[in-house]
Amino acid sequence: MENLSKGSKNIYWVFLVVLVVLTSCVSRPNNQDIVLLEPKNASVGIPLNGQTFIFKGVVGTEYELIIKKDSTGETVFQKSVVPDTETFSVKIDNGKLAPKTQYRWYVRIKGNDSKASDLWRFTTKENSVPVLSNPSPNQPDQPFGILALAWDSSDADNDKLTFKIKVYEKGKDTPVYELTEVDTNTCVVKNLKQTTEYTWTVVAQDPWGGTSNEISATFSTKANEPPSNIRLVSPADLTSKVKFNNLLLKWEGVDPDREDLKYSLKIGPTSEDNYLVKATTETSFVVSDLKPGTLCTLEIVAEDSSGEKIKKVFNFTTKDNSSPTKPVLLDPTDNIRMNLVKVSTYTFKWSPSSDPDEDSVSYKLVILNDSNSTTVSVKPINDTSYTVNLKNIIEANKKYAWYVEAYDKHGGASASQKFYFETYFNNPPSKPTDPTPAVGTTQPNRISSFSWLATDKDGDSLKYDIYIGDSPSNLRLEAQDLPVNYYSTTRLFDFSKTYYWKVVVKDGVNDPVDGDIWWFKITNEDRPPTAPELVSPTKEAKEVAFNNLQLKWKASTDNEDSQNKLTYYVYQGKADNMTLAATITGQTSSEIVYGISNLSPITTYYWRIEVKDTFGNYAYSTTWSFTTKANTAPSIPSNPNPANNSGSVQPGIVTLAWEASDPDGDMLSYDVYVNTTSDFSNISPVITNKPNCPFTVASGTTYFWKVVAKDPHGGEAKGPTWKFTVQ
Repeated sequence: MENLSKGSKNIYWVFLVVLVVLTSCVSRPNNQDIVLLEPKNASVGIPLNGQTFIFKGVVGTEYELIIKKDSTGETVFQKSVVPDTETFSVKIDNGKLAPKTQYRWYVRIKGNDSKASDLWRFTTKENSVPVLSNPSPNQPDQPFGILALAWDSSDADNDKLTFKIKVYEKGKDTPVYELTEVDTNTCVVKNLKQTTEYTWTVVAQDPWGGTSNEISATFSTKANEPPSNIRLVSPADLTSKVKFNNLLLKWEGVDPDREDLKYSLKIGPTSEDNYLVKATTETSFVVSDLKPGTLCTLEIVAEDSSGEKIKKVFNFTTKDNSSPTKPVLLDPTDNIRMNLVKVSTYTFKWSPSSDPDEDSVSYKLVILNDSNSTTVSVKPINDTSYTVNLKNIIEANKKYAWYVEAYDKHGGASASQKFYFETYFNNPPSKPTDPTPAVGTTQPNRISSFSWLATDKDGDSLKYDIYIGDSPSNLRLEAQDLPVNYYSTTRLFDFSKTYYWKVVVKDGVNDPVDGDIWWFKITNEDRPPTAPELVSPTKEAKEVAFNNLQLKWKASTDNEDSQNKLTYYVYQGKADNMTLAATITGQTSSEIVYGISNLSPITTYYWRIEVKDTFGNYAYSTTWSFTTKANTAPSIPSNPNPANNSGSVQPGIVTLAWEASDPDGDMLSYDVYVNTTSDFSNISPVITNKPNCPFTVASGTTYFWKVVAKDPHGGEAKGPTWKFTVQ
């Protein structure tokens, strides 16, 4: 520091004080807070599985435990933990550590290797091979249909083992079963031969290539026995009120040889060969279309692979039939009025009925005239809608009723409620005529309104849709449901272009009526906007504020552009150096305001406004000047915190705060002096833009401090000297 100037030294000490204050505000865990405990550094013979890693840390801090292979740096384990005690343990997953391998491990603040513990190393133990024993079965007379093979296994390292099993027919070298990658101490073999002697072997392997001893056993299979029983699970034998549609039949077969049996089912009374299903290995079947309220006989035949059979007969009674639910009418809605000019056919709709017995449902549609006689009767209908041709069936100015009946195949029926509808005639409106603008005329690019004429014989209230486009085939909806026969718009049309338009008339009863396609042409004349008129500050105004100054002018108008399409350019600066200060678009008010700040005091500025329309035409305001007022110094800092002469301040970090303002609205900066005496002549201030400053204080000490408020224009206000005492 000997080569630094006095000013540079002051800046250095100010920076150092601020840095100390800021860093003292935050308490962060660091690498000194993390202490590794187990396994010890350079440990050898560490178990491959079940190892627990222990370290000390700060409660509530999120850490990461990381284990890497020492030779390659490959991460084999990484886990985030948040200790709830100072000493914390993490058990790693099995299979992560390889035998006889050196690893390094450490703990860090999550995601931050710069805040980590020491790096410790350890070496795992040699691999231990698995051991097998007690193969079973190892005796004669075993079932040949399904047979479970089992054995005991152990592994000193608690590794996850896989097994390879081979089953040989005695005297043969090729296995009849060969199973690999079995991960449990049992497996199942099926469909062995009867009265045959077998030998089987099993070998275990751990993830590191360690292979166990091979164990073997011998068994023989028994001779075939026929199936011994069939049990009906659902519905139980002799059950009543059984559903007769989508009935799930479930049964179980018993075979002493544990074979997969094949089943044949039939429900009587029926012929001998009329089976529901034959020779299936499934033990369930869904049957429908049984008769309601009927005693049914179910015959099940079970057959094994040798053709031995057993037959069982069961009985159950189906429930009585229930009628479908009532349909709910949807369309036409109740008491609707139907215009026969518009409607020649009508689709009657209703919601589907459900059937408690899951029968399929059909419908009957009935329409009654005003004397309650049937006009329409249609059955069966397999959908929930039906279209009726009204011509020569339905008359105008009459009232009709309609309803729907639902039927099932067993005679059950239910009827909906009745809905009513009335018929009448209503004429559509006339096609629109007398367009304005007239067909073929030349118009300015701003057309204030479009109009037309249309009438309705029935006196209906009319609404209109207007379409405009650049070709007869490219008309787009401009406005919808207009209640009057004209359309006002601020839209601007392109110069020298032909446009096409049409009107659609709607009476709310009949189909909309399309008008003819009309056309007009836009002129090629273009005029610039009017010049902006400056309003304030007035020409050559004095004592103007140099902050939050509002430049105001009257908006321009344009014959071809709407007001919000105009763009304003605000120029402001010294007499010989006016620059673009802002670009303003989208304004709709009659006066436009732009605010500026941070001007210099006692300075003359000039300003003007330019305006441009969308066609590139410009107009310019006059240029006015104004002179800003003199600068006013800030207010004297006041209202200190801690309060002056306070004696209740706690040691540690205290936030020094005060109040100050500036009459001109300037942003203030502050020089803060703090000392243990009232002499600040050798103290470098802390400089801040906020009316507060953190400071570390010691217990039992009295501090003196003061604040100097400064504005950007050289104005300043020195506050009084305050003091406080730390407890």
